[in-house]
Amino acid sequence: MRYKYIYSLCLLLCFTTFKANANYTWIHVGVNGLTCSQCSRSVEMGFRKLDFVKDVVMNLQNTEGKIILKEGVKVDVKKIAQAVVNAGFSVRYVSAGFKFENTQITNGYCYPFEGQQFQFVKTEPKTLNGEVTLKFLGKQFQAAKDYKIWKKDLQLSCPARQTETIYVTL
Repeated sequence: MRYKYIYSLCLLLCFTTFKANANYTWIHVGVNGLTCSQCSRSVEMGFRKLDFVKDVVMNLQNTEGKIILKEGVKVDVKKIAQAVVNAGFSVRYVSAGFKFENTQITNGYCYPFEGQQFQFVKTEPKTLNGEVTLKFLGKQFQAAKDYKIWKKDLQLSCPARQTETIYVTL
């Protein structure tokens, strides 16, 4: 009986440690079409409505925004891209700081995280440790001309699961 308790406690601690060591730290979004402060403000307000956003810093000169995230809240990168579209603009790029702990990746590697899985595209074998910048790939995360370049490489190699696959590269 005592061993079952210890075993259960060890499993719980392992799971908790994994969750605490892998997470988003920030997100950058390039926005096509920002020409004035009102445009920038409408995109900013769209980001601020998302429950996982702590703060937003818009840069009109570079037509981009940096999103600071709340700790311990699940992040949905697709909602960030959709907020740009809902404000009447298009996404140029989405990238994010993401903390890994000794994660070995290769091209096609599938990394499960919070009900999704990241599939690495065009990546050399590497061990990720600490904060890494992930670049999100796909129609909703890239400008049309960039998507055309990457489209042929976005072939699902992750096992079919009840989770969503998001393509990323380094």
